[in-house]
Amino acid sequence: MNKVLIVPGLLVAMIVFLTAISANAETPLDGYWLTENERSVIKVKECDMGLCGHVYWIIDGGMQTDLNNPEETLRGRPMCGLPILWGMEKQSATEWEDGKIYKADDGDIYDADLELLDDGTLKVRGYLGLSWLGKTQIWKRVSPADYPACG
Repeated sequence: MNKVLIVPGLLVAMIVFLTAISANAETPLDGYWLTENERSVIKVKECDMGLCGHVYWIIDGGMQTDLNNPEETLRGRPMCGLPILWGMEKQSATEWEDGKIYKADDGDIYDADLELLDDGTLKVRGYLGLSWLGKTQIWKRVSPADYPACG
């Protein structure tokens, strides 16, 4: 009788363990992405708020502080490490939607969607309300060895 109870308990424990592992598994979008203008690299990874991204590398002479933030008290914060993508929700293995993107050039926050394209690039779509009213950038995956961390 005890052997019968052990097997279902072990099975439940294994399911819980495997679920925890898969929840922390990397997504195909995890990694380092060079922005279209090639002025920064964004590190994208899973976080508590869905898929997130922060500034990992900035071109020499690039914007070093959040100068255009509408909140005056934040204009001196460093761009290095600044979160610029958050809240992305997985729609498929290659698509994440309903997130936000911060465009430091103008200090605005936009709705955002991400899609990993067949050629390995990342389609980043920022918009206000309706996706077709937005702008798309294509980011290229890069190696962090080629772009040393800022800061």
